[in-house]
Amino acid sequence: MAVAITWRPRTPPGPAPSTLTWIADAHQLGPVGYRDPAGAISPDGKWIAYSEGRFLRVRPIAGGPVLDLPAGDAQIRNLTWHPNSQLILTDGFPDGGWGLYDIAARTRQRVWADRTDLRHAAWSPTGQVAAAVINAVDGAQVVTLTIDGRTTQQSKSGRPISFPTWTPRGEIACIASVDRRARVTLPCGGTPIEIQPDADAYGPMAFSADGNTLFVALANRSGTVDLWSVPVTGGRGRRLTAFSRDAYAPSVAPDGSVVFKVQSYRTSVAIAPAEGGPTRPLATFQSETPSWDPTGLLLGITYGTWRRLPDDAHYPDIDQNVGIIGVDADHPAATPARVVHNSISEDQSLCWSPNAKWIAFHSHRDQSDDIWLRAADEAHDTAKDVRRISFLGRGAETGWPRWSPDGRRLLFDGTDRRTGRPSMYVVGLDQDTGAVTEQVRAIPTPGIGGDVTHGEWLPDSRRIVAVAKERPGQQVILTTDLEGAAATVIRRFASEHDTPGLGVSPDGKNVAFIAPAQDGVFQVWRLALDGGAPTQVTTDPSNKTQPAWSPDGRSIAFTVWSYDAQFWRLAQ
Repeated sequence: MAVAITWRPRTPPGPAPSTLTWIADAHQLGPVGYRDPAGAISPDGKWIAYSEGRFLRVRPIAGGPVLDLPAGDAQIRNLTWHPNSQLILTDGFPDGGWGLYDIAARTRQRVWADRTDLRHAAWSPTGQVAAAVINAVDGAQVVTLTIDGRTTQQSKSGRPISFPTWTPRGEIACIASVDRRARVTLPCGGTPIEIQPDADAYGPMAFSADGNTLFVALANRSGTVDLWSVPVTGGRGRRLTAFSRDAYAPSVAPDGSVVFKVQSYRTSVAIAPAEGGPTRPLATFQSETPSWDPTGLLLGITYGTWRRLPDDAHYPDIDQNVGIIGVDADHPAATPARVVHNSISEDQSLCWSPNAKWIAFHSHRDQSDDIWLRAADEAHDTAKDVRRISFLGRGAETGWPRWSPDGRRLLFDGTDRRTGRPSMYVVGLDQDTGAVTEQVRAIPTPGIGGDVTHGEWLPDSRRIVAVAKERPGQQVILTTDLEGAAATVIRRFASEHDTPGLGVSPDGKNVAFIAPAQDGVFQVWRLALDGGAPTQVTTDPSNKTQPAWSPDGRSIAFTVWSYDAQFWRLAQ
């Protein structure tokens, strides 16, 4: 008896399959220091624009070649189309400035050159002015200005605000903090729109062409957000999506359809032979920034559900913790074997002292952005046993600490308050008692014009090998010493991965670093410090970052990652 089998393709959850159409994928260029790619449909409905790192991608909405446009100097996290569907306003300057792309002329020029305080710019329906948020001394304000920089209106909100959005009638709505809850207000900073369900709102937002409907992302019980349509006058909304990750940032096409993005973020620690070979997972849950204990049997990791939109909005109060797993590629860990620290803020990247008595890690605990210390003994797993050992303060963006082989000092990177740029720091520690023996000080890197993002000790505990972003799209590996003297460039290479980490072999003869292979996939490479060409260690088609060499020199642990945004079109 024959049985007829009907095949039905899998479709994303939410609306009926016939109403949902995939448009594009935006691939982010690293898991650390990046945010979700920006994107929107053009007002005439013919183009999709989205960012990938510092690059603006624009192509026909129905498919076709991507326009060749100049690259930005820094990540593009915000973009807004002019009503003429030819001009696009984006950020993408290191100082927070804005630029104007002309997709017909294929050009980019800076605008508002004397303004680095503008956030979340949005074109008005007429295109004559743009609205943006500024954080003034006396509170947040909405300012409207022409493209030549002339301010036409400025109004104080009285509340923290974000994502100003124009209605078709020329009013400005925004997300405002009302009793510490994120609500849609119209006008911006005024009375909240009473939406059911009464959930936190997240921008960007959009209005229908007739101005009667608001499209906005609302928080759900899973800790992510879904896209909703809501009457502008308030009332019960209609949920439009039900993806497992964030669905948000709507823009509206002339036919009434809505384009939005869905986030996909995945990380897991893995391992490969240092001489090259297959990649094998060490964990089956979200994990990153591996570091080895002195025995080589345990791995310190960062874990949690970080990179959800609500986390981004409340950064650094995010779900990111530090823990430990066993190193067993035959039985990858499904959960941490031990939790080292899980404050309400970002906790990240632990390392052990050489005698295994202490664990140092990065945390934003207690309004800090510093390096903290705790006893490695599980008997001291209480909050009172954790001690802060650096005092760079909120916004310092301290990185991943590393203990010197002789156990006398701790190395880490962070923002230099004098220059506002990343630098390496060192602090003296007694690995027997955990006492601070030398206060934190910066290590200068003369002759290197870039931003040092990570450093590792060489075996003599005096010299350091580091990786730095020398300029947009170029990394440099260098060696120096504790005084910052005799900096020597080991290798320069092209890479858009801004914070890749670095690993050093136990004998100090080789470094493991991250660079793109010929196919563009970020892979682990091995490089001899005394010269020669690098050797590719991993070859499987998955992006890698944050290499860490095992104590026996035989293996390299690293993070495998993917970070994308899918753009979908929903017919209304």
